[in-house]
Amino acid sequence: MISRPTRQGIALLVILAGISFYAAREQVDKQEQPQADVDPNFNYVLRDFELQFYDENGEPALNLQAPVLRNDPDMKLGTIEQPVVKLYQPGLIWDLTANEATVTADKEFVSLIGEVNINRQQVADGRRTRLNTADVEIEVTPQTASTEAMVEVFDGFNQFSGRGLDVDMLADTFELKEQVKATYAVN
Repeated sequence: MISRPTRQGIALLVILAGISFYAAREQVDKQEQPQADVDPNFNYVLRDFELQFYDENGEPALNLQAPVLRNDPDMKLGTIEQPVVKLYQPGLIWDLTANEATVTADKEFVSLIGEVNINRQQVADGRRTRLNTADVEIEVTPQTASTEAMVEVFDGFNQFSGRGLDVDMLADTFELKEQVKATYAVN
């Protein structure tokens, strides 16, 4: 026969085990889901960074690679050193490189800083257009870009240059603003 203090000890252990089981189950149920995006309120640095976005069909839409990505939550600004961006659109691939880039917290505005190289390739025939300039401002949602700097454009045959540029990536058009010079190749 078990003594009374032993029975009370066993009962206390069963109660404690029940409470522990219930508390552990509550913690499991309340676990947070993984974040779908990096919180812009964190101060962080990522090294050898690569980001890949896919469209609704699972096809690549954007690839970004950089040796360093920093986020400053106080300034609400991300800084990317030596970004290499590949943007996929129907029938086109855009390759963008720069010395540095900044991205606003809402990811709507991107500034490419320093030496900026933009290459556009038509997938069907492989034709390329190259734009070289400095300090390009990109608006993400309308997919437009602009600069007030000197610009050189080469389409594989013809050479254009000028000061200032507006690019509409969706309409696949660009406009040189002033001091425009062109050299056309006779086909």
